[in-house]
Amino acid sequence: MKTRFGRLLTIVWGLLFVLQVFPLRAETPMEPVRWLQEYLRLDTTNPPGNEHRGASFLVGVLRREGIPVKVIATPDGRTSVHAVLSAGGAGFGEALLLLHHIDIVPPGDGWSTEPFSGEIDGGSLWGRGAVDVKSLGIAHLAALVELKRSALPLRRDVHFLAVADEENGGLRGTGWLWEKHPEIFEGVGAVLNEGGVNPVGRGRVLWWGIETSQKRPLWLKVSTKGRGGHASGFNRQSSTHNLIRALNRLVEEPVRYHLTEGARTYLQAIAPLHNPKMAAGLAQIDTTVTPTGLTRPLPPGVDGLFVDTIQVTQVQGSDRINTIAPLATASIDIRLLPDTDTEEFLELVRERLGKRINVQVLLTAPPGTPSPTDTPIFRLLERELGPEGPVVPAFIPGFTDSRFFRERGIPAYGFSPFVLGPYDLRGIHGLDERISVEAFTDGVARTVRIVKAYAIENMR
Repeated sequence: MKTRFGRLLTIVWGLLFVLQVFPLRAETPMEPVRWLQEYLRLDTTNPPGNEHRGASFLVGVLRREGIPVKVIATPDGRTSVHAVLSAGGAGFGEALLLLHHIDIVPPGDGWSTEPFSGEIDGGSLWGRGAVDVKSLGIAHLAALVELKRSALPLRRDVHFLAVADEENGGLRGTGWLWEKHPEIFEGVGAVLNEGGVNPVGRGRVLWWGIETSQKRPLWLKVSTKGRGGHASGFNRQSSTHNLIRALNRLVEEPVRYHLTEGARTYLQAIAPLHNPKMAAGLAQIDTTVTPTGLTRPLPPGVDGLFVDTIQVTQVQGSDRINTIAPLATASIDIRLLPDTDTEEFLELVRERLGKRINVQVLLTAPPGTPSPTDTPIFRLLERELGPEGPVVPAFIPGFTDSRFFRERGIPAYGFSPFVLGPYDLRGIHGLDERISVEAFTDGVARTVRIVKAYAIENMR
């Protein structure tokens, strides 16, 4: 009888604990929606940034909830926000940092609605930053607020960090914070950031790609001089012609394929989730990828994981059609594999461009190592997300602020809590950016659940 009564007490206590950790609040789903609408209405386009607008909004919410918060700005006003919920002396494990960026890319022309409307139309929230990444920031904010409201005893500190300048490389955001205010990262042992990959098929997530490895930026500005003058003249040595010939030499060279450890781990993990034809190439990726190309078919878009890519994104000469400028410039976005030697690649670029081309390095990053998967936060993600779909370590061709933490030995993970359809993804850095209200609120709930569990559970 005592044993039965003891079991009953255990069950009741367990139910009360679950309800305390994950309270059912009718107002909770709509509160983050309102927050996101307000956040989207703030123009934080980079350049120039104006992150102080978003920072003021975030600080207002945090202070109303009684959460300690600090505003940190560069001398020229690039603003970031840092808040912490502390476990105090009861701290058990390393702190978790929730990271997102306030700045957004320019919306461009051609939207079917006002890009800073924050309106709900057709079941979606519209506005620049709806997916990249103000929605993630609000999910992080909701998790911190819910944790504070719950008044639960914490085993780990939880940091909230909203940064400036990520869209332009992060040197005046996360990079600057590490240089000037490293104390805010003291005790941080894991980071959740953007960069997750969650493909969808038949209305469900196929797998949760937790980004653990990424390519590195090498941004260049190149320039050359030539004879200027009127465009009616015969001038084969104009600056623009010299530059075009040099750029052709750079981009027309054959690329060399190379398989990194991050790509191998990711592609072999998702092999069983593809049809037999694609699965064969992924499972045998070591022989599929050769220095000169691929020996088996692979899913679309995977090629970029094996090569150092070079993209000429901007070319400038004269501002008039009938004038030859004495100076021509171009911007080049290079994405390097994690183990590519930057200096060797830069020397190769200079060699291909030729001696007449001046090369200026705008942004670079040192080689990085993948974040490990044998950590408490990764195991928690596997536990919480696994019932919805397999959790795999992902390698992405882009780069994020996670690199600043990996450089310093702190595991950082790209995790998107949202299951997004093609219309949601199409708007990233494009027109009509939006996120489904249902996908957003579901993602907020996932984030709250995961952050709470990490903060209060006894995990190793």
